[in-house]
Amino acid sequence: MPALDHRPELLPFAVGDNPGFAVTHLTRAHWSVRVWGRLGPYWADAFSLGLARARISIRRGFARQDGEGRWIADFLLAPGQDAPDPSSLDLLALALGGSAAGDGDPIVLSDYALDGGPDVGPSLYLEVRGPDRLGFLGSLLRALARLELSPREMLISTSDGEAHDRFLLKTVTGAVPSEATRRLLQASLNAAVRSRRDVAAAASPA
Repeated sequence: MPALDHRPELLPFAVGDNPGFAVTHLTRAHWSVRVWGRLGPYWADAFSLGLARARISIRRGFARQDGEGRWIADFLLAPGQDAPDPSSLDLLALALGGSAAGDGDPIVLSDYALDGGPDVGPSLYLEVRGPDRLGFLGSLLRALARLELSPREMLISTSDGEAHDRFLLKTVTGAVPSEATRRLLQASLNAAVRSRRDVAAAASPA
């Protein structure tokens, strides 16, 4: 099972159950937010879509859940033009807000990798690449939630207009996703890749 490449010395396990967050203004264009504690299984999609509605992009980040169910997450944020300062928002309320009102735009992927299953390891590994846009992560997480899949670790990055995200997935109850769920996820991912090809074909000269 692939391991997510991160630097654990910079991201310790959560030390308490109570949810909290801290925001740091790094540069003129970038902010860092850390979120921790016991959060709901779908906190990350509500958090991501909430930021997108505020016109704030997630440029990169890492999150993981420990064996006691506590989360620790760090994200690098880039507010868009006319977006509010992240420090003015109740970011914890976004994470604890449950389902967001909108699903975001449809998912479009360049490619993906899916590894693991109930007979292979303790979680399902998913790696995706696609054209980056505001709300990309939230839309992807919402699609996973429809299959009752929840990431237990995720590594988020963007470079040169491309999103590259990796996840270790389990069911909401903490079980390894079934083969049936894996097939449904694969079908959804295949459709997202076909969407990218259809867009490229439509843009090509006849």
